[in-house]
Amino acid sequence: MLDQMRKNSRSLLISGLFVIIIVTFIISFGPQSRGTTCDQVTSDEHYAARVGGDVISNNDYRYGYFLSWGDRYPPKVARMQHVKERVMDELIERELLTSMAEKLGYVVTDEEVDAQIGEAKVTDLNGVTETLPLLQKDGQYSYDALKSFVRGRLQQTPNDFFAQQKKELLAQRVRKLVRSSVTVSPDEVKADFIRKNRQLNLEYMRFASRRQESEIAPTDAEISAFAAKNEAKLKEAYDQKKFLYEKAPAQRRLRQILVKVPHDADEKADKAAREKADALVEKLKRGAKSSGKDALMFAELARQSSDDAATKARGGDLGWRAKGGTNLQGDAEEKLFAAKEGTLVGPLKGNDGYAITKVEGSREGHIPFEKARAELAEEKLRQEQSVTRAKAAADAALAKAKENPSATLKTIFPPPSDTQEASAADSAAPRVEETGMSAIRMTPDGALIEGIGASNTLAKAAIALTTDKPLAGPVAVGDNFYVIRLKERKEPDLAEYERRKLDLAREAEAAKGYRVLMDWMKAVCVEARDAKRISVNLEMLKYNDEGNEQPSYEPCAGYSSNAFGG
Repeated sequence: MLDQMRKNSRSLLISGLFVIIIVTFIISFGPQSRGTTCDQVTSDEHYAARVGGDVISNNDYRYGYFLSWGDRYPPKVARMQHVKERVMDELIERELLTSMAEKLGYVVTDEEVDAQIGEAKVTDLNGVTETLPLLQKDGQYSYDALKSFVRGRLQQTPNDFFAQQKKELLAQRVRKLVRSSVTVSPDEVKADFIRKNRQLNLEYMRFASRRQESEIAPTDAEISAFAAKNEAKLKEAYDQKKFLYEKAPAQRRLRQILVKVPHDADEKADKAAREKADALVEKLKRGAKSSGKDALMFAELARQSSDDAATKARGGDLGWRAKGGTNLQGDAEEKLFAAKEGTLVGPLKGNDGYAITKVEGSREGHIPFEKARAELAEEKLRQEQSVTRAKAAADAALAKAKENPSATLKTIFPPPSDTQEASAADSAAPRVEETGMSAIRMTPDGALIEGIGASNTLAKAAIALTTDKPLAGPVAVGDNFYVIRLKERKEPDLAEYERRKLDLAREAEAAKGYRVLMDWMKAVCVEARDAKRISVNLEMLKYNDEGNEQPSYEPCAGYSSNAFGG
């Protein structure tokens, strides 16, 4: 629907408007304009930011920060919510808009500012004008109250405050120009009403590819063949993870057999687990003496006897582990790291029971691509194979459901009974769940289905379901595949639409105007940023918390990546 709305907005009026504004922007912020070419400056006492040839002063930033009540946040909360960065975004946007307003010939007179403030109204950094009770006394505007607010809260003089408000009104003029030039057709309004009010109850099964990874143990030959075919892909993965390989702490390549001990186990249960672990060690030693293939024997025994579901199918392979990731602690972990390659360590009591561990390698410091290549190839291969397995499982479930399309998924795939002890395979099997009656909502990431997530493809498939054709899938959403079945559907009341269509049209026009404004404003900001016409004094963005670290900041990053409504 958004694409259609954007297509319809390309009227002569709005196209002409955008041409005027874009030309104005190029004149104001193009290569011939004044201003620094640095993206960021780490320290400068005299300004908070520069936009083209205009300066956002420290005083401007303080005004925006206090007007937004930024000082009311505890430092840690302010950092978490990016309060200072948001204020900087809004001031940069205001500077871009006021420069455009002036080039377009807009003027805000002193009388207009006086009239607005005389009604105790203030325009904030987002262009919203509201009555501010702090400018009133006994319900009426008071100049004394204004002075108290401006000097005490904003740390400004009244004249400074009036000048700031004039800028807000200029920026507001351009926002209104863009938003008021947007129109919405009756068909768009009706389609939006139907989308927001159509309710679906879906049964669904989620097939998670990550769940399959623990079952996949590619051979050395498979890993080598994959690496040979995907060299560029592996180098890209290495570059993305380079920080892990440049100064790696001491690591060990480990295989491990776990004999679980419940956390509430008594002495007798603990002793039994220890005896079982001792017996497994003896079995390993006998196997090593008889065949000399101790590594193979260890993997086989891990597949047979380990209680660690995550590594059992892979022969107990933990991969490379640093201290803190070995399932052991304290002296037990120190023993492990002191052991030579090929050594069998344990059983040692760990986090979840008794661990028997084999050290297969060691490394530390810089790890070049050639040394990391095999593990990267194994990781990527396991990921690809797990996706293939999850898709195959989803295909099989859909085929089974289609054999009896009138039956619910819960009937075809019943959960284990309360008295039935589920096996490890059963516990990892997908469960049938329901969304409940709900409407599909639009979000920045796409159409959202309750309980599942955002996926335009899945939403389109769900909307198309009928009682005659109730099944769809598999559809990929992130790392998962979904099979869905329509259980219940409620269509919107079109009589209500007829009663409310004028109000709905106004709401849709306002929402679309906002979307168009945000999309356009982001494009304007990014163009100025990429032309290096925005520079920021990062010292202004520090928070007075424990670390007082300089935050990472990128102008224009605060704009939504995908405008949306409803």
